[in-house]
Amino acid sequence: MKFFILPLTYRISMDMSAVCVVCLKKSQDYAVECACCGKTYCSDRCREQDHQPKLTHHKWHEYKRIYQQIMNIDPNIRLVTICDNNGKIMYSDYREGTENLLSPEESKRSLKLAIDAWRTRSNLAPKIGRGKYVLAEYEKVKRITMPLGKNHLLYVTTEVQVNHDKIIHRILELPDQKQDY
Repeated sequence: MKFFILPLTYRISMDMSAVCVVCLKKSQDYAVECACCGKTYCSDRCREQDHQPKLTHHKWHEYKRIYQQIMNIDPNIRLVTICDNNGKIMYSDYREGTENLLSPEESKRSLKLAIDAWRTRSNLAPKIGRGKYVLAEYEKVKRITMPLGKNHLLYVTTEVQVNHDKIIHRILELPDQKQDY
């Protein structure tokens, strides 16, 4: 018995670029394809945000919109993190070009400390009123912690020279401050 292999010539014409399903950026360089869902992402950060359990795509876009509103307040804002009152991160991102001063583990620890301190202060709310914000100033950054609605916290870091009073008051004026997510 003889087998003959016939050469086949075919042409495939396709768009080799991919679109990140989270931020909708288009590129030919996206190498992050998820094994569990087959979606394409521009970064591991986008993949992780899209895979957070029990977080609907709609709510993720709401948190991203709030992040963008806050980032547009001042170019000296470095980081915005939105988390629930238990510390679960709903959205977090640095301004493009910002150098991270803390490792991911140190960032999580810093956020946990801020949330724990906020909870402790909230225990005094029946006597002194609900907290509006907390400002911590370090040699290299300022950190602002404040409520977002009744169920979430904002954790914002800025450059030291920034007018933090302006940023705080602009955030307090956001319509999202009155919503419960």
